[in-house]
Amino acid sequence: MSDEFHRRYRPSKLSEVVGQPEAISMLKSMDPIPHAILFTGPSGCGKTTLARIVAKKLKCSPTDFKELNSADFTGVDVIRKISREATLAPMGGESRVWLLDEIHRISKNAQDALLKLLEEPPPTAYFLLCTTDPDKLLKTIRTRC
Repeated sequence: MSDEFHRRYRPSKLSEVVGQPEAISMLKSMDPIPHAILFTGPSGCGKTTLARIVAKKLKCSPTDFKELNSADFTGVDVIRKISREATLAPMGGESRVWLLDEIHRISKNAQDALLKLLEEPPPTAYFLLCTTDPDKLLKTIRTRC
């Protein structure tokens, strides 16, 4: 029952989010929205929810939105696949968005591949990275977001 409850009442707009006033203010003022945003904080603070709201703000269609839990993959092959897909035009909206949850779990080689993508993102590609442990990410990834 509780799993259903949090999905049913999850905020879908910034105005519906309770708490996180600094994050909300910053997200509302971003114009243009950067191609890479790093959401950090303890488990349950709303990182993934805020990232999903940003994806909607970017006018990303469900077809162009990919949410991946980095705990399910750690290798460079997934990042290479994302890199190839990122060059394609959006299919239904104005942008393509990848939400990479628990991004600190990917390997060093995968982080290196991601870094290249974050340094030179295609114009319609956006990367929303969520982590509870940003110190496990390369410093250069943190500074690109």
